[in-house]
Amino acid sequence: MALTDVEGQFDDYKIYFDMKDKTISNLVGQIKVNSINTFDKKRDQHLKKDDFFDAKKYPVIKFQSVQPFPVNEKEVKAEIQVKIKKVQKTVPVKITYLGKRSDPWTEKEGHYFQGSFIIDRFDFDINWSKTFDGGNVVDKDVHINFTIEAYQSNEKPAFSRFYLPTNSVKREVSLDAKTSGGDLIMPEKKAPKSPAPQESSSYSAPMNITLTLFSTAIVFALAIGGGIWGQQKLVKLMESKNFSDNLTFLLSTVIVTTFIAVIFYITTKYTGIGTHPLFNR
Repeated sequence: MALTDVEGQFDDYKIYFDMKDKTISNLVGQIKVNSINTFDKKRDQHLKKDDFFDAKKYPVIKFQSVQPFPVNEKEVKAEIQVKIKKVQKTVPVKITYLGKRSDPWTEKEGHYFQGSFIIDRFDFDINWSKTFDGGNVVDKDVHINFTIEAYQSNEKPAFSRFYLPTNSVKREVSLDAKTSGGDLIMPEKKAPKSPAPQESSSYSAPMNITLTLFSTAIVFALAIGGGIWGQQKLVKLMESKNFSDNLTFLLSTVIVTTFIAVIFYITTKYTGIGTHPLFNR
């Protein structure tokens, strides 16, 4: 940024490579754009839109090595092909191999790396720009720093619930990935609960229907009759208080309608479907 540095990261990514005699080959990886995290939700949402990464249309950033490259405890340079949106370019990357380190819990050995590179965002069709005192709010150069902790396939680092994938899975993570969905974890199936047994009634269905219809008629008559009577009383009261005709009509209608709705809700068990409550006694 032209005013100050803004730090961020991607929280969902995958990187696979082969390593032999401190030489890395067949490096391939992808980053889920929707996992961008600059610790500001409003800014993150803007970065996902078409002003920047257009995550809906281009959900994955892809990269791969151009050719094998050696690594050691000194900084080396490698060429990585990076594809952001629809643009693919070769980018020079600085990498330092930090060596092997054993996980203190599993005693599995992992390879550790760190590195950095710079890209010109305009090269990758990320062209949004606003000016501030003659300069861009967002600088054209983006500085990327990374740290990698890598384990052999099928080994499980401490505190991880995922095993690193086998070669068959590795092949699926290609530069032609078309989806940004995360790893799918299927829940354990649980046996469906048996429905609770319904109490039987000694009354016949015709009797139940008759009583329900009778109850409905009584409730309907009382609700409508009470509503009409109540509205008349409300109108007289409001007129005595010098309410306008429109306000009197509106308030009385709302109050009466609410009253009728509450009555029907309370008496649902007597007018609805199923065994009438009187038959359950």
